Amino acid sequence: MKIVYILLLFLLPCFVFGQGNDSQLAYTYYQNKEYDKAADLFLKLYERTRSSDFLDYHIICLINGKEYDQAEEVLKKFLKADDSNKDFLVNLGYIYEQQGKIKKSEEYYDKAIKKLIPQSGDINNLAYKFRNIRAYGWAIQTYQRGKELLKQPDAFMSELGDNYMMERDYESMIALFIRALELKPMEINNITSKLSFARSYDIVNSVDVVIEKNLNAVLKKADYAPVFDELGVWYYLQTKNYPKALEHATLLNQKATDKLYIFLNIAQSAAEGEEYDIAANAYGKIIEKGKEKNPYYVSARKELLNCRYEKCRKQACEVIQYKRIAEDCATYMQEYGYTPENVDVVVLLSDLYAYQLQQPDSANRVLERGASIRRINSMALSMLKSKRADLLTYMDNPWEATILYTQVEKENPNNDIGYEAKLKKAWLAYYAGDLLWARAQFDVLKGATTKMIANDAIKMSHFIDMNYEEGEDNSALEKMARTEYLIYKKQDQAALLMLDSLIGNSSGDIADYATLEKAELFSRSFRYTEAAELFTRLKNESEQSYIRAEAIFELAGLKVKTKDVPGAQELYKMLVSDYSGSVYSIEAGRLYREIAKSL
Repeated sequence: MKIVYILLLFLLPCFVFGQGNDSQLAYTYYQNKEYDKAADLFLKLYERTRSSDFLDYHIICLINGKEYDQAEEVLKKFLKADDSNKDFLVNLGYIYEQQGKIKKSEEYYDKAIKKLIPQSGDINNLAYKFRNIRAYGWAIQTYQRGKELLKQPDAFMSELGDNYMMERDYESMIALFIRALELKPMEINNITSKLSFARSYDIVNSVDVVIEKNLNAVLKKADYAPVFDELGVWYYLQTKNYPKALEHATLLNQKATDKLYIFLNIAQSAAEGEEYDIAANAYGKIIEKGKEKNPYYVSARKELLNCRYEKCRKQACEVIQYKRIAEDCATYMQEYGYTPENVDVVVLLSDLYAYQLQQPDSANRVLERGASIRRINSMALSMLKSKRADLLTYMDNPWEATILYTQVEKENPNNDIGYEAKLKKAWLAYYAGDLLWARAQFDVLKGATTKMIANDAIKMSHFIDMNYEEGEDNSALEKMARTEYLIYKKQDQAALLMLDSLIGNSSGDIADYATLEKAELFSRSFRYTEAAELFTRLKNESEQSYIRAEAIFELAGLKVKTKDVPGAQELYKMLVSDYSGSVYSIEAGRLYREIAKSL
């Protein structure tokens, strides 16, 4: 016996190793679409291990190889030995379905369901089997029968909801999900994840109609559970109805004590959607709770400052409004100090001083103090150096700016901060009229990982390449570069005079580019009507496709701002269909789909 035992110890690894090799070879044959070889090996593996997975693959190989008769013969042979095996029954039903023998297919599917026993594992296994062959209706029938066998009317709600989703029976789906939340409110994240999946695959927006109808029915009840306010917040954020999201977040926080973070989610989403008043209101809800036992207080304070700044940048604000934000930033820094956690407020305060209040020396002091923060991480320090270089460029000190950008680039050779510093160096060379060196740097950055950097580099490289003439007079191109430097330094009146001169006295390409810059300057100054006229002229008349593409993209953005959403959608569609090779086509496609879902 001892000798036999030792032999078994030696032989067992060989058996397992041989089986592993066979299964690996079988899967290789399958992946290579050598279905006849794979089918033979999978059958041998099944006979050796009795693993249903191997039999499934054997049958799949026979079906893929159109060997329906052989597959039927194999399964009927196994069913004679085990007529209760639901895997065999489903596989045989699937074969008949593939042959178009629907009645026979349904007969075997029905037999499988009738063989169910009152055990959750058995019920789930059969439902998964049906789901794997996309027979979602039969999976639903399996779960319905399972509820009867277990005598549990509320069993398998989430699983049933999943299958109704795949069947696009959204009414049944949402009814089950609502019932699931009534019984288990802690399932909210799981349910919203499933609903997000349903929405992402719904091309005709029918899911939202069903969700809103059923959600409203629940919210009309006097005693609805707080979890449905949370569901309401989720849904209204998806549909960008920020006032309703805030309304339900407020109701939820009246009923629960641990949901303040939801105000933060709403504020961030609303600010991203440029609904700054709603965002400020949501941040205010957190701040009014005070500092004590409020982990979101500091974040809300900081993000509210950014929100107010962004609102002013996107609208026509008076200097006094920027001054108030700067004062509040300074108050925050006095209260919480120059620490690694407050670098974002340092940057905001420096931007306010430099670009809005025309106090570059104050901005420089703030950045220098920020750079001296103890234990600041290298990425934050590089970012502050880059911001200081931006400021030096703005203050007409490009040489020191170049030194700082070079330091940042060397410290960050393979990340976006380094790429951005390299791009800004290229711009400095362009502003200075060093056109060939600038073009070479723009060329290098065409492959940058950040889309904005890559697009900027592609545009500028192309523009210089189209207009630079070796050994010829490039004074118009150099004048365009100096004009763009004036725009960077916010010397708009001087820039407009230069642009008008270029438009009237340059070749078509530079004149069109100058027109584009003038339109964008008008747009940033909230002179939307004048900007739209120039963008439209370029769209219709420019001979340069890259200028037409940018004009169309910018014009679409203007139409969104002025609430002409259908007009914007038509322009985004034009970019996707007529300018598919432009740097704007992918983003235009995304924005087109976003608008389509909102209409």
